[in-house]
Amino acid sequence: MRVKVSNPALVRRLELFLAFDQNVVVTRIADDEVEVSFLGSLNANAQQMQTELRIRAWIAAYPGSVVVMRE
Repeated sequence: MRVKVSNPALVRRLELFLAFDQNVVVTRIADDEVEVSFLGSLNANAQQMQTELRIRAWIAAYPGSVVVMRE
């Protein structure tokens, strides 16, 4: 799942927030975009749901940011 942030200055904070879980791999693929992958047996739908839940929590902390997710 790719996650693009409107403010590139916040990407590092997003990386750290998502990577708190040892089962999550976060890779920066652009100045304003990361790719999120889960280790283990989660199917694509479960991975998408988990990513969305985490992104919603992150947006609550940074309400001015715009985030776009795509596969």
